Amino acid sequence: MPSVAEHRARVLAGVEPLAGTETVPLVAALGRRLAADVVATLAVPPFDHSAMDGFAVRTADLVEVPVALPVSGVVAAGDEVVPLKEGTAVRIMTGAEVPPGADVVIPFEWTTGDDPVRIERVAAPGRHIRRAGEDVAAGEVAVVGGARLGPARLGLLTSVGATEVEVRVRPRLAVVSTGAELVGGQVPDSNTPTLLAAARAAGADATGFGPAPDDPDRFLAVLAAAAEAADVVVTTGGISAGDHDVVKAALRGRDGFWFGPVAMKPGRPQGCGALVTGDGRRVPVVTLPGTPIAAYASFLLYVVPLLRTLAGTAWEPVTAPLAEAVTASDRTVLLPARHVENGRVAALPGHAGHSQRLLAAADALLVVPPTGRLVPEGTPVEVLALHPEEEPHG
Repeated sequence: MPSVAEHRARVLAGVEPLAGTETVPLVAALGRRLAADVVATLAVPPFDHSAMDGFAVRTADLVEVPVALPVSGVVAAGDEVVPLKEGTAVRIMTGAEVPPGADVVIPFEWTTGDDPVRIERVAAPGRHIRRAGEDVAAGEVAVVGGARLGPARLGLLTSVGATEVEVRVRPRLAVVSTGAELVGGQVPDSNTPTLLAAARAAGADATGFGPAPDDPDRFLAVLAAAAEAADVVVTTGGISAGDHDVVKAALRGRDGFWFGPVAMKPGRPQGCGALVTGDGRRVPVVTLPGTPIAAYASFLLYVVPLLRTLAGTAWEPVTAPLAEAVTASDRTVLLPARHVENGRVAALPGHAGHSQRLLAAADALLVVPPTGRLVPEGTPVEVLALHPEEEPHG
C-alpha cells in the first residue's frame, strides 16, 4: 500500500508552474505573487523630515547651551518650507519637511519658551531627522519578484510610487462533488464549500461544478467542463469499492489514472490522473474520498502542494513539536489538534475520523507518522493548517 509521501509524489509528478502573468491594481493584489522585481520610482522617505515635534536648527548655532534663538517660522507636515535663517529656529511637527539649512531637530522637551525659544540641550547633526531615501532609495528594488503581497508589502509599494503590479496568474481549481444523496438534497454538500475555501486560502481561484450524478456519462460531461475551465480538478466521493462509485467507474482504465488505497486514516481510498483539454492543456485530476474529514485532510495533504507548485511557489512540509505524546498506527493518522504554548501542538480528545465538529474546533491537523508505537512529546511532526490566517504562504 503506498505511503502518504509516495502518493503525494504521484500527484505532483509532471506538474510545472503555470506560465503567464497579469497586471492588477494594488487594491486587487492582496495575496498575489509578484512576477518580477518592483523598482522604486519614489524614495522612502521622499524628503528629509522631522522624527519629532520640536525645533529645526543649525548645530553651528548651538555651540554653547543653553541658547535663545528667535523663531522664524512654523512648519507642519505638508507645508511648503523656506531655508532656515542663520541664528534662528523653526518650530516643526513630526513628518514635516526639514527646512534647508537645518541639520538637527531639538525636541520640545529639551526647550523652554516660545519666541525666542531657549534650547537647553545640544544634539549631534542629523539627530531626529529621517533622511530622504534612508528606507528605500529611488531606483532600488523595493520588493523582489516572487514575493507574496501582504498588507505591509502593499503599503511599501504604494510608498515607492507603484499603483499597479505584474503578478503571476493564479491557479484555477474546480471542485466536482459526486453522490446521488447530494444531487437529491438528502445530504448537504459540505465538501464543495470547504474545499473551495481551502483552495482560495492557498491562493487559487476556485469554482464548484457539482454535485454530479452517479452516472458515468453525465459525470464525465461535468468533469470535462470543469477541466476546460480550470488548471486542476478535484473530485470528492465515488472512488471506493461500492456499486455506485461513479468516479472510479468513469475513469479507471484511462491512460495515466490510478486508483487505490493509501496508508492513511482517514482517507484510505485515493486516486489521481490527468485530462487533456481541447486546447491541449494537461489538467491534473485529484480524486478524493467523499467523507468530509477525509476529503479536507486529503486536500491539504495533496492538493495544496499541487496548487503551490502550479503557482511557482516552493513547498515544504511544515512541522511542529508535539505538546504531548500520541499513539501512532501502522499507517499515517491525521488528528485534529490545536497550537498551544511555545509553538507546540496537541491532539484534541475525541474520535477524529468522522467528526466535523471536532475538526471545526481544531486549528491544525497532525500528520502522525506510521511508526506503530508511541510518538514521544517534543517530536516534530508535520502540521496542516486549517485556517487561512495560518496558511504558510511563504
